[in-house]
Amino acid sequence: MAAFVATSSPKEQEALEVNVAQQQDALQLQEMRKVRQIAKGSSTATIIEPVGLTLPNLPLEILTHTLLHLPFNSVVICQRVNRHLHILISESTELQYHIHLGISGLVDNPRCGLSVAERLSRLLARERRWEELDFDFHKVINITFPLRATMTTLSAGVFGGTATGKCRYMRIPSAATEEVKWREVHTEQTTVSRPPGFHEPDLHVLITAQPQTVHTDATKSSTVYDVRVHFNQLSTGEPHPDVRRATISFETCREFEDPKIFMRCARDNIVLVLQDYGERNKPEDQVLVYEWRTGELKLSFSAPWGSYYHPMFLTTHLFLLPNTATGNLEYWRIPQSPSEPTPSQPFFLLSLPRLCLGNTFRYIMCSAEPNVGPCSASKPFYSSPEHAIAVFYVHILSAGLGTAFRLFVHRSSLIGRLDQFSAFISFDKPPEPVPYDQWGPPVCQWFHNDPGKWSESTFGQKYIVPPPPAGKGAPLALLDFNPIDVAKVLAEENHLQATTLGEGGWARVEENYRAEVVLSGDHAENGSGYEEKDVIETCEQPCGPRPQPRAVTRTMDPLNDPEGCFAHTVYSSLPYTVRSSQDEYRYDDFLLDEESIIGIQMDDEENVKEIRVLHYG
Repeated sequence: MAAFVATSSPKEQEALEVNVAQQQDALQLQEMRKVRQIAKGSSTATIIEPVGLTLPNLPLEILTHTLLHLPFNSVVICQRVNRHLHILISESTELQYHIHLGISGLVDNPRCGLSVAERLSRLLARERRWEELDFDFHKVINITFPLRATMTTLSAGVFGGTATGKCRYMRIPSAATEEVKWREVHTEQTTVSRPPGFHEPDLHVLITAQPQTVHTDATKSSTVYDVRVHFNQLSTGEPHPDVRRATISFETCREFEDPKIFMRCARDNIVLVLQDYGERNKPEDQVLVYEWRTGELKLSFSAPWGSYYHPMFLTTHLFLLPNTATGNLEYWRIPQSPSEPTPSQPFFLLSLPRLCLGNTFRYIMCSAEPNVGPCSASKPFYSSPEHAIAVFYVHILSAGLGTAFRLFVHRSSLIGRLDQFSAFISFDKPPEPVPYDQWGPPVCQWFHNDPGKWSESTFGQKYIVPPPPAGKGAPLALLDFNPIDVAKVLAEENHLQATTLGEGGWARVEENYRAEVVLSGDHAENGSGYEEKDVIETCEQPCGPRPQPRAVTRTMDPLNDPEGCFAHTVYSSLPYTVRSSQDEYRYDDFLLDEESIIGIQMDDEENVKEIRVLHYG
């Protein structure tokens, strides 16, 4: 393993400068060629090398601009090329911001009006608070109206839910002085969307259904549901100004008793999964894909009852559907123009681990936040949608009893399987599924019987562990699947004495060293975009003991499957870290968004009574 640091210790810097000074004249031309070769990976990065112009004499603006077009880990490599680049990169606010964005798994928002220096300051403060689980402010919000916990959602920085005839929502505060404002959208029809849809930019999707009596002849009648999809502005509650039609409507078939709709929206496309919660007629699930601004139906297909629940976007024109009937993750392509053929089948399949005979997948929920698409213009940076961790809540029926599992995998890994297993792609005939043992173990992490209901527990590469049963206080526990955070903890373990905890390879590390670790490599098999073998690590001198949080890593283990749900042992090796808070909290559920952890307090009837926002930035 190898490591680079964004800022070297004085002893390292002195040794580096002496060594480079002795060889600089002879190596200047080679150094220029190194930088040019690294820059070849960027289509926009170019370096002009006039005759007689050496690297130290290049204008700083040109050199800085070139380095900003490189991947952040390549910039750190360039920092070790010579003294000139070392000083330039260490003292450049733009380049330090570029490096720390990459380390944190964040993306710059060019639409934000803040200076680079202020962005860097906010970024460093944010990362310190998340690392120590030390919030900068908290706000308690009391709920004085009926709000069922099962009907709430957190998405795009907005928390809300539906009740009879109303949808209420608010933006999660980003500052201690920010006032909480609830908005209401009234409807006379029954809300059937699961969950209510809050999306960037400034979009609220509300889906309702109204029963309609249809007379087949003079003596017989049946009921269909008039389903309406409403597109409103989050900021005003009024119809969205960008839509050609404020409402899209369609009817269910006559067999529906209790229609429910799961949805996801990404940029111009919205995917709707229509399912009947009644268990008498069991009509087919319907999947509809619209361009929401125009109301154009771009794709529709059906599947046996109970096959589909949550769709998940991989890109703006590619979405994934877990199929409970087949045990496959289906990849569907959305036509981008009227001339493109409309698909009638998925073009790629990833198989989940095979179940024992007699066991079935009851339902599979999934989510990956942030969703692909635009972000808020006011935020200086945001979590990368591509590298977000996806979570699948897998419920299996075994001998009549339900067992729950959670599966974690990066969105980038799900996209990367298309390249690795391109031979399995098929557009003209049903594709063969890629077996889990081939695609899954290096990029997945499974947990057995994770307590708590399905909720918005992930954001970026973080996952907040559900609280223990009601009435028991416990520290916050935050999992981080960022490979650089994993590498940093591993580096600390290599330099510090670790204390083994329990079974399964859990270890606790006292964090009294600082280590900044940069990984090289692009789309590796561990699903994080980097390979562990390319990690290069360097630790500075001890900086004194730090209080909690403590970091935890877990080694590869077979999945604990005491109920015998799966036909074979399931392995997974996606690494992660765990950090715990010093304080204990008594809440019924935790939610996670870009800037905050949200504690949910409920009454005995599962109505939300209190929300506590712990803001980290």
